[in-house]
Amino acid sequence: MMTHNELWLTYHQASRCNKPATTQLVELEFQNEKLTDLEDVLEHLFRQGFVEAQHRSLSYWENHSGQRLNQSDVLEELLTEGAGKCPQSALRLVIADCPPHVWFSYVYTHKNVTPAVTQRVKFCHAQEAKLEIIAHLTNHIFRNGYLPARYRTVVTWQGTCGRKIEEHEKLDALLTAGEGLSETSPLRLIIDATRTHAEICHATGH
Repeated sequence: MMTHNELWLTYHQASRCNKPATTQLVELEFQNEKLTDLEDVLEHLFRQGFVEAQHRSLSYWENHSGQRLNQSDVLEELLTEGAGKCPQSALRLVIADCPPHVWFSYVYTHKNVTPAVTQRVKFCHAQEAKLEIIAHLTNHIFRNGYLPARYRTVVTWQGTCGRKIEEHEKLDALLTAGEGLSETSPLRLIIDATRTHAEICHATGH
């Protein structure tokens, strides 16, 4: 017999990572139906339209500390342990509706430079309000000093297969296509260091 009839949860949607999480109190008895495990709660949320159906395969549970939970975990046991019993211990419904980061590598054209270095940028940790297009990522790199300002006029982007990527292209479209999704398939930031070196020599008369 259930002794708890309410569960606290918070929505953590990847596409809203820069915004506060939304908290909800769910009644565990709804229209004479009892919700007994996390899968029941998830089905209830989707039936009510609280979460869009297209995100069903991208949604999973964590406890308030970020530890992954099983869909079959029994609510009564979780609540008895204090999980989801109050807003402070609310369960986290993670909706991974977009990748949380993008990978890219620095590729110098100068043959004497060491092999390419790969970097990850997490969207939620970016100082800018948004990283939606390649131009935002380029600006992020220079704004944070990852490359010196003198390289700004000699950088271009390529995909994993060498296709030139324009500054106006959307990051989510590239990520959906598998570009920049992992360390093994990063976007390529091409830095024409030879041009920069030649321009510096010309400016100094050497």
